[in-house]
Amino acid sequence: MFVKISNILKMFFLLLFVTSASAQTLKKATPEQSKKMLEAVNKATSSVKSIQCDFTQVRQSAMLKDKMTSKGKMSFSGKNLKWEYTEPNKFALVVKEENGQQQVYIQQDGKTKKAEGQSGQLFKGIAQIVMSSVTGTALSGSSDFTVEMYTQGNVWVAKLTPKQAKLKKMFTSVHLHFNDKHNAVTKVEMKEANGDVTVISFSNVKLN
Repeated sequence: MFVKISNILKMFFLLLFVTSASAQTLKKATPEQSKKMLEAVNKATSSVKSIQCDFTQVRQSAMLKDKMTSKGKMSFSGKNLKWEYTEPNKFALVVKEENGQQQVYIQQDGKTKKAEGQSGQLFKGIAQIVMSSVTGTALSGSSDFTVEMYTQGNVWVAKLTPKQAKLKKMFTSVHLHFNDKHNAVTKVEMKEANGDVTVISFSNVKLN
């Protein structure tokens, strides 16, 4: 039986972001450094055609002390994305292009259901943010975010602050953590407008 669309939307929204507990150790890059960092990331990610990885998603509620942990697998190729939860619940969200337009499907219990109407549009919007985050393209000329670059040891961190009113209602900021090769996002942190915090950590990342 399919879970309710509202619940899936809430769970899928968790796949983006931010805690600033680590912000104390971040060092803001100079304008010159930021330019070089963005150029390096864009150059590295521009050649990425597909990504496969495992993920662990931890959400901390602002109202509750308990944390909710989910695990799964993510695969991205071209304009297609599959976000598959394996623990504690099993279902997948699939975004794929059909006739030049992105369509969103929910896969659960061996059945596939199309997400339509307002829910489908919301899925598409969130999927675009996810895909641009894992590939790094959110950093290049985005009209959706203001980008600030930081360093944390050998790791580069991009802080994205939403510009659009619709995005501001969902979350306040997004942090993308790049590996020491600066060509892949290894962690995404999200701080929701209601104070909840979600952290997504990627492992076993394979780029092609």
